[in-house]
Amino acid sequence: MFERIYPSKIILPMKMHYGVPATPTVSVGDYVRIGQCVGVPEKGTFSVPVHSGISGRVSDISEIVLPNGIKTPAVTILNDMKRTRLESIKPRSGFKLSAREAMGIIRDAGICGMGGEGIPTAAKLRRAKNEAVQDFLVNCLQSEPYSTSDLVAITEYPDYVVLGSCACARAVGASKCVFLISENRKEQRQALANSIEKIKDDFKDLQFDIKLFRERFPQGYYRLVARALYGKNLVLGETLEKSCKAVLFNCSTMLACWEALSDNIPMMSRIVSVTGDASGGHNMLVPIGTPVSELLSNAQDIKNGSDRIVWGNCLTGIEVKDAENTPVVKTTSVISVVRRMDVPRTPCIHCGLCSECCPMNLSPNTIYEMLNQGLGQKAAEEGARDCIACGCCSYVCPSGIDLTTSIASFAGEGRIIEVNSLLDNSGAEIRTAEDVDMSYVGEASLLEDYADSDEDTGESSSDSLTLPFEKDKKV
Repeated sequence: MFERIYPSKIILPMKMHYGVPATPTVSVGDYVRIGQCVGVPEKGTFSVPVHSGISGRVSDISEIVLPNGIKTPAVTILNDMKRTRLESIKPRSGFKLSAREAMGIIRDAGICGMGGEGIPTAAKLRRAKNEAVQDFLVNCLQSEPYSTSDLVAITEYPDYVVLGSCACARAVGASKCVFLISENRKEQRQALANSIEKIKDDFKDLQFDIKLFRERFPQGYYRLVARALYGKNLVLGETLEKSCKAVLFNCSTMLACWEALSDNIPMMSRIVSVTGDASGGHNMLVPIGTPVSELLSNAQDIKNGSDRIVWGNCLTGIEVKDAENTPVVKTTSVISVVRRMDVPRTPCIHCGLCSECCPMNLSPNTIYEMLNQGLGQKAAEEGARDCIACGCCSYVCPSGIDLTTSIASFAGEGRIIEVNSLLDNSGAEIRTAEDVDMSYVGEASLLEDYADSDEDTGESSSDSLTLPFEKDKKV
């Protein structure tokens, strides 16, 4: 179960995805309804639109700095609590879409990966189609400590997760739809199995499978999945699509895709876990942009006091300094409140625990010492660039050495950091509605415009994608 939160305001960053910021399409004082697009990509840029999950007045448009260092324009909307929706936000009845049109809906819904760097889902689908993937993998492996938002999505909306996965698998031309889940998640496994049983006759071109994984962290990283399912150790820069003919999507992302395809709902809310080491935990359905402080105020049993408020997973997230002005973004799956502990720092005792727990089979203590001595080339030869910043080595270190920060920083420096990436913090000029071609926006959710302006696929509009429901059939 989850709680629904109606915040007093939302702060909508224009960059909360892999790509360049969207441009605000509203001005201070404008009235906004639920589902309305308030930020649109400039033509020719790699971005996704931003939609409002509340109705109310725009009170501010200014630059903010997110906890990860990203500087971005943001639109602040004060909630009038009337919950006025766009008329277009309603279930779709009786339609037949091409694959290209379905990807256009997903693009215009502003859907991006709901974890990691938030790669625009439509772009990832197009890449999978171009690479002729055969396996469509759905990541249900929520292994982060305390976080259960994806598991709640599966429990509450299994049909939407499965149907979204099937529609996207068919759109990219995959032949198999595979759900990856922990062997201990029996309730979620059964929910998925029941939903597959209900719809399998409508998707006879797809094979279905549920793959069981051990309960451990980290688990769902694409390179670990490649190793577990295909026996391949992908080097940095290799993709699942090219090397394994597979593509991996988060289960909550698939839920959002089916909401867009069937109910005409853009990506304007998500389930977020609010939990910690001294709390039973909460799951809340919140409008994207909800301040962290409002989530905490609704979790009565979480007394943060001097505890650390972490934007994300307790092992890999970033500590929040200003909960009042830090929003939930599209990639926020959990807000963790954990005890502040000062671990006594001692010299390395060479116990080897960091090497035993490293999912990438690195020797963190050796790499750490090389970096301290300025031997970057040798550290790279030891595999330092493969660090995925999971935080495990720092967590288990009995000497209190923060191995992760040093190694992950070195790994990040070795990658090409583009303006597209969430690693980039160069900021963006705040532009206004006057700078945008408003004919692309109108007062709509952008889901009405299926046309794909990208010229990278050369697809025909007759590319068949028949979704399994008829006129007025309930989903």
